[in-house]
Amino acid sequence: MQRGWPALLLLLFIAQLASAGEFGAGSAVIREINRARHKPAVYANYLEELRAHFRGKFLILPGRVMLQTHEGIAAVNEAIRFLRGARPLAPLADSPGIAMAAADHVADQARGAFGHAGSDRSNPGERMNHHGTWRGTWGEDISYGQSNARQIVIALIVDDGLPGRKHRNNIFNPAFNFAGAAIGPHARYRTVCNIDFAARYTEQTSPARSLFARN
Repeated sequence: MQRGWPALLLLLFIAQLASAGEFGAGSAVIREINRARHKPAVYANYLEELRAHFRGKFLILPGRVMLQTHEGIAAVNEAIRFLRGARPLAPLADSPGIAMAAADHVADQARGAFGHAGSDRSNPGERMNHHGTWRGTWGEDISYGQSNARQIVIALIVDDGLPGRKHRNNIFNPAFNFAGAAIGPHARYRTVCNIDFAARYTEQTSPARSLFARN
């Protein structure tokens, strides 16, 4: 029996279920988010696969490893209900400037930092403005522990242990039209994926820079 960060618990198991995954590219995460926004019922089917592997609040992994979640199957069931009732949304534009802002935060956290504030106390909106200009509203999701796009998106949609489901709300926020993501190494959780969202965004930089953030 083990305990850990809520989203990581689901990520460890979803790795066994993902039939295909794209690794190492933030653009793959944006494509997967767009699949969820466009066909939420498909994502409900993915989550149905998790249900048989819960015993109360314990998730049973291959090899009979037991991981304790905060909400157990209740969080999965709630996410399925949400997805079944969700209407399709327009895809997010994959923004090079926003992806660079996400890569900046990934690089900043490589040594083990956690959360949305940068080491310079910057917030996501300020980081996005380093590479362009956002307008309207912005948001940010961060996932620790995996680099597979589907694993990341499913865990953020379930949002175990976070009653406000803020990560899910960002993914399905109809006000957002632009997004960018980056993936890189993390000292505590092995990998970190940062996803930033904006209602409107004007690019002010070249996309030539690599978006796989390095230490």
